[in-house]
Amino acid sequence: MKIRTSIAAGAGALVLAACGGASDETATVEAAETPPVEAEIHPLLAEVAAATYSLEKTHAFMTVKVGHGGGISQYRISFPDIDADLTFDPAAPESSEITFSINPAVVETNYPGDYKAGHADSQWGSWNEDVSRDAKWLNSDAFPQITFVSTSATKTGDLSGTVTGDLTLLGVTKPVTLDVTYNGVANPPWFGERDVIGFDASTKVMRSDFGMGAYIPNIGDEVTVEFSGEFLQDE
Repeated sequence: MKIRTSIAAGAGALVLAACGGASDETATVEAAETPPVEAEIHPLLAEVAAATYSLEKTHAFMTVKVGHGGGISQYRISFPDIDADLTFDPAAPESSEITFSINPAVVETNYPGDYKAGHADSQWGSWNEDVSRDAKWLNSDAFPQITFVSTSATKTGDLSGTVTGDLTLLGVTKPVTLDVTYNGVANPPWFGERDVIGFDASTKVMRSDFGMGAYIPNIGDEVTVEFSGEFLQDE
């Protein structure tokens, strides 16, 4: 590439000299006066306010899934009680900052069977309570909050990126990277002039990294976390 560039540059110089072209000084001035080309913002971002946003909790969904029986099926558990704060600039998404707070005392396992019939010796009354409160799972009595605090963000496409941050679960903090997609903006009349923006995000973590090793490998170590939600511009 360097050889081809040198040949092209030399040929250009000969042509200019032969035709009485502009001097190096003139060319330098013209180049300096050329305005920089501004990066175009995707149409779905063009009208979005640079602002702080809060999770619009009536349209926010977080689930985890983990393999059962060596992966022949996937347990799915939802976290209905989550909160988040986002700082977002559509012109510089890599400057975004976000924090998540998840309440592990409120989970939905959608367990279809009779829990007590299958777990006669359990101190818990339901699979929801077992997953939430048992020390081998989320242990919410001792650790009443799961948090994620971003430390950096990277733009990977017009509407996609990654967000890296610290996930704290069961008192253990580890770095985690989310794959994020921006879905668009809406302006529902009941929110006045405020923007509502939507994102999907996902990541994979090893639960044993956070001290949760019960029943591996019958229940898998790798956990997939998925989020889809809307954020409302703060007043």
